[in-house]
Amino acid sequence: MPNKATVKYTTKDLKELGLFVEVSGRTDNDKNRKKALEEIQRRMDDPEDASLNENSFADGLTLDDLIVVEPPPEEKSEVEEPEIIGAVKAIANLASLRVTLEEAYKQAIDLRPVIEALFAPEPLTPEQIEKATDKNFAKTLMKFAEAKAARDKFLPTAEEAWEILAPALPKGETKEDYGLDE
Repeated sequence: MPNKATVKYTTKDLKELGLFVEVSGRTDNDKNRKKALEEIQRRMDDPEDASLNENSFADGLTLDDLIVVEPPPEEKSEVEEPEIIGAVKAIANLASLRVTLEEAYKQAIDLRPVIEALFAPEPLTPEQIEKATDKNFAKTLMKFAEAKAARDKFLPTAEEAWEILAPALPKGETKEDYGLDE
């Protein structure tokens, strides 16, 4: 479950003490600043919270005294994966795109005679009219077009991946050459 969005505030005086006030919200605005002031007041009034007291802000405290504390930039917790693993993922993606394209092609190729008939001067046959007006006519062609476009767009990435993976899978060598037993 993702953490709830919060805005963190401090003041010149609180910053020196290393104290911060965090309120729920996504952006710095008057509403969130008022919530922060209320939280500071609550802390000042709380006898068990020794971090603040009624003398903490001798000159008073206003919305303008609050300073937004920007969250630290998120660090990548994941270590960058080895190049060969990225290459394998790309090849696997290409395999999926290729299979999808071939399945879509098998359905779309059956529609080619109807498409050709649309450009011919002769009238369409009842069967051609039925196929051309069928709701799956456009869907089938669109599915093929999208699959082809996706594969074509991804192909350069997959080719780069293959350049990385190919030397690790040399032709004609056996698994014994790599010390792999059955």
